[in-house]
Amino acid sequence: MRVKQLKHRPLVFLDIETTGGSPRFSRITEIGALRVEDGKIVKTFKQLINPEERVPSFITNLTGITDEMLWDAPLFKGIADELEVFLDDALFIAHNVSFDYNFIKMEFERMGLAFNMDRACSARLSRRLYPEHKSHALDRLIERMNIDVTNRHRAYDDAEVIWKFFQVELKKRELELYSAVNKVTTYARPQKVPITG
Repeated sequence: MRVKQLKHRPLVFLDIETTGGSPRFSRITEIGALRVEDGKIVKTFKQLINPEERVPSFITNLTGITDEMLWDAPLFKGIADELEVFLDDALFIAHNVSFDYNFIKMEFERMGLAFNMDRACSARLSRRLYPEHKSHALDRLIERMNIDVTNRHRAYDDAEVIWKFFQVELKKRELELYSAVNKVTTYARPQKVPITG
């Protein structure tokens, strides 16, 4: 995709919290996201999700999300349509994007649905823009750029950190930023259409 086209494309900055590290064996507990069009937030998405399993204590200690908070939360299938509309035609951006993307993809697969989006990694973006730094973990990014964050390890707040990082770079070097985003984007492969007849 050309940089000019990318500049006018909707962007979704997204983060999830989960019960563990494996999309196959763990589940999503929270999704937070911001949809940005023409440089402005046009929609936000904040949703706790019932993972249909217990939240391990080490996850609760990290995120503050407890089993009790999730009992009355909807299942993923209850928010899937709304999420799909929210993500429509956007570039999916997350820190270490494969983690967030593969969890969401797996949840759609459990429903028998395909999930296929263009996606960009803000950790790779940081490495490309700041090759002199060794660590590009979200905490290091927050420290280096002096980004305000209220609830670290909560989905919406972490998604907002990525957007704030993007905003800083947008003001500083717009053309270079979009060029770098293009280089760290994985473009979705066209879906195979079954041959009929």
